[in-house]
Amino acid sequence: MSQTNGRVLKKEFDATNMTVYFGSAIFTSGMTGIPNLFLKYYRDAGITDSEMMLIIQLIRLRNEERQLMPSLETLAGCLAADPMLIERQIKNLLDKKVIGITKYIIDDEGTVVEGYDFEPLVFVISEIWALNQKRELDMIAEKINAAGVNAQPTFNNESGMGLSSREQDLCHTFENEFGRLLSPMEVEQIIAWLEEHQVELIFEALRQAVMRGKHNFKYIGSILLEWKKNNLKTLEEVNEYQRRFKENRAKQNQRKVDTVTTNRIDQKKKTLMRSMYS
Repeated sequence: MSQTNGRVLKKEFDATNMTVYFGSAIFTSGMTGIPNLFLKYYRDAGITDSEMMLIIQLIRLRNEERQLMPSLETLAGCLAADPMLIERQIKNLLDKKVIGITKYIIDDEGTVVEGYDFEPLVFVISEIWALNQKRELDMIAEKINAAGVNAQPTFNNESGMGLSSREQDLCHTFENEFGRLLSPMEVEQIIAWLEEHQVELIFEALRQAVMRGKHNFKYIGSILLEWKKNNLKTLEEVNEYQRRFKENRAKQNQRKVDTVTTNRIDQKKKTLMRSMYS
């Protein structure tokens, strides 16, 4: 771009420089982000490849063009498919409760329109992810139980530290979960945790980290630090603390929803009053 008297002028089109124009279009046209977990588990959710492409186009049209419920003709043009086929696919997705239809307020005047809702998709994928996490945790538990009856645990104490049986069992559990040997520094970290926390709390911190896909010592340490700051010393206290936390968060979210609803009602009343006296 060049400037003349403070005004920005567009460059003259140069067909020989098409790659540069294409690159510029890439950065100015925006992007549609698709979560990796969706790409990983959509087949498990009963979504076909063509239905997946339809969902991606629905997300793109929503984000890029603000079309909450694009027409069949628009979708058919995006997918090079027959509108009747698109209609059947949308019906299938609705029947499988992969997507939904809900009402949206799109402006300050309270205009309500219908649009596709992707919350059901999030729910379906989250259930599949949770089941896979449970399978992984069950495998960990089986390995822990097998190690408990094994007279010679497979934990390889190459650090030369004189570890107690409790410390060796805990290190063995971490190695089974991480799929590798622990470093001497990591072994020292586990020993330090044992000096401040009950074994069951360290196991619970490891379990919660695995559930969230966080296979690292830093994240486990942050969980234990939070419990220590809140003076939680037993698993029962941790469970009760987390139960109260979820209840308080649910109440806060409900208050936010109520506030938004009240504001929308007030706005509609103001709009109605203006229309009556204008």
